[in-house]
Amino acid sequence: MRGTQDEIVSTPAVFEEHGRPTLKEIARIARVNISTVSRAINDSPLLPRDTKDMILAIAEKMNYFPNSLARGLVSQKSETLGIILPKIFFLQGPFFSQVLSGIERISVKHGFSILIASATSKTADRHFPFNLTRARRIDGMLIINENRRIRNLNALKQERVPFVLVNRFIEDTNAPCVAADDIGGGRMAAEHLLRLGHRRIGVVTGSHRVAATTDRVAGYRQALTAFDVPFDKNLLEAGLFQQGVETGARCADRLLSRATRPTAIFALSDELAMGVMQAAKERGLRVPEDLAVVGYDNVTFSAHLSPPLTTIAQNPYAIGATACQMLVDMLEGRTPDQANVLIPVRLVVRDSCGSQSAQGTAQQEGEDA
Repeated sequence: MRGTQDEIVSTPAVFEEHGRPTLKEIARIARVNISTVSRAINDSPLLPRDTKDMILAIAEKMNYFPNSLARGLVSQKSETLGIILPKIFFLQGPFFSQVLSGIERISVKHGFSILIASATSKTADRHFPFNLTRARRIDGMLIINENRRIRNLNALKQERVPFVLVNRFIEDTNAPCVAADDIGGGRMAAEHLLRLGHRRIGVVTGSHRVAATTDRVAGYRQALTAFDVPFDKNLLEAGLFQQGVETGARCADRLLSRATRPTAIFALSDELAMGVMQAAKERGLRVPEDLAVVGYDNVTFSAHLSPPLTTIAQNPYAIGATACQMLVDMLEGRTPDQANVLIPVRLVVRDSCGSQSAQGTAQQEGEDA
């Protein structure tokens, strides 16, 4: 006859395998078959709830954890998700740390471990990341890629290993992806400035090889078209996202040196925007009275600049969590509701653009130009 749960859990246990508890030990203490313990550990619906709870309580008391390596040898699964990066520096900065936080939350919830890998050389790129999947080190891939051109996309499809592109949107049902709505974000930022009366709106971009740059500029151009404002390529200055404040200041200095300078600047990241504000201050220009500024990302410091920065807020945690859930669904045989997902962004209005009344002369200056 089996004792109560409390009686059984308090029973002294002698562990095998040098102190590591086994299914056999748990079964002996619970006074059940080893197969019953296995069903409980694997959450089998065939086992009564009270029996399952009793066995799991014993396993927790004994600090038991499943041998995932052994399970993997049998199931041909690693229970590991691969996060594939083009370069390891992607782990730096608040945006991708929040993406990873979202991935981690969902992976832990579903019992998956995470392996982070990056291609660090051209030689590695030829076989990367297929060597990980073929060696059964990972079951599926979350691929973080910022470039407009996605390397190995056709090969990825042919490999038949589940993957999701993270923070990179393409309209291809055979290439699942989750990304922020960067086109919408660029449009929101430009529309805000246009509604304030600005017609000469400079843009400080990242590299044109980066998808976020092309998408946000595309949104900016959509807004110009909607307001019947011609696009002027001379109002665009290309910088580098990773150089942030420094390149933002350089690009802004070139824009503000124009014979007819812009009355507003849309910077494609908050760090770039910080550099724009620095360059304006060095020229004796006031923000927002002489120059309106909009950033992108809504990082923590943006609310604490002087003046606080108007910006486009993304949700990197949702990007990571949604992408990971999509991959888990694929691995568990479920079809995601959507193959290509855009995570909404929003405009956060602060003081760096001023009000409608404060910008009353901006439209006239644009028309005079």
